[in-house]
Amino acid sequence: MKRFVRTIWRWFVSWNVGLFSALISLFAFRLPFIISFLIGVSVGMLYSLYMKKKEKKHITYPSKDERMKEAKKKVRKIGQSLWRVRSVAMFSKLSRLYSICQKMIEIVEKQPDRLAVAQPFFNTTLDSIVTIINKYTYLMRQPVKNDEIRQAIGEAEQALDLALTKAENQLLDMLEEDLFDLQTEVKLMKHTITADKPLSLSTKHTVTMMEEKKHEQKR
Repeated sequence: MKRFVRTIWRWFVSWNVGLFSALISLFAFRLPFIISFLIGVSVGMLYSLYMKKKEKKHITYPSKDERMKEAKKKVRKIGQSLWRVRSVAMFSKLSRLYSICQKMIEIVEKQPDRLAVAQPFFNTTLDSIVTIINKYTYLMRQPVKNDEIRQAIGEAEQALDLALTKAENQLLDMLEEDLFDLQTEVKLMKHTITADKPLSLSTKHTVTMMEEKKHEQKR
């Protein structure tokens, strides 16, 4: 609504600026009507673009804390829905979904830079999940169901299956950096251990004999 009001206001101001420019060109500079009209239109359009560019600079985007607060609210709704489902299979599915989403929240809270990876999921997928769950639980609690309602319930269950898969993949994406760090540390440790591996007894005996022979040759 605010965006619509700003657009109307921008058009109104730009139209008046263009009209004023056209009148000045027509009466003050005595230019032909067509040229004055074109000047007015051009000035109005340019001023509209100027105002639009200026508006974008003042648009405030939600902070990380606000985005995390919204994400937590959505995840909390998934947890609250566990007690509204009557199917054991659906309870298990939503319980796993809730657990995965909670783990995403924990990762972002410990490492805020991971928010960029999880933000698309928090913004779109979570909204859809919450909406589907609410509609699903509402329809499931109705005492009367026809074929259309049963079909809608079945489609909702399939959609939540897809959402669970999406959440699992999203969590794996967030853990990719940790996995890479772990693999790197393991390789480094193996390399270090191999480089510092003590000599076996047979190797030590061979080295000792060679050193004794060199010592005798020197004597």
